[in-house]
Amino acid sequence: MTSSTIIWIIVAVVVIAIVLALVARSRGTRTEHQRAKAAEMREEAAEHDRTLREREAEATRVRAEAEMAEAEAAKRQLEAERLTEQAQARLQHTEGLREQRDDRLRQADLKDPDVQTDKHGNRLSDRDA
Repeated sequence: MTSSTIIWIIVAVVVIAIVLALVARSRGTRTEHQRAKAAEMREEAAEHDRTLREREAEATRVRAEAEMAEAEAAKRQLEAERLTEQAQARLQHTEGLREQRDDRLRQADLKDPDVQTDKHGNRLSDRDA
């Protein structure tokens, strides 16, 4: 072998070594890039997860407020119904008292010799007026 052939072999070996080193480095860089991208994707997923949990918590809070408002409305509705029944009962009682008073006045008019009444105790002078 001549010296120029040996030089060419050495150059070829050096070039192959450089190419292999560049390929290895490229793979290492690509692997690191993939790791970094995977870590970034995991971080984005974790942030998305936090956002979802916050939204779920807010939705749960709003639902609880709505249920409390509905319960309060139902309570107020029951109170309104109770008060309506109470008012109706008082009106009926008042009507009864008014009828008792009117009966007493008719009885008093029947007994009073100065008041003219019909046979039911109704004043005759009130009808003329």
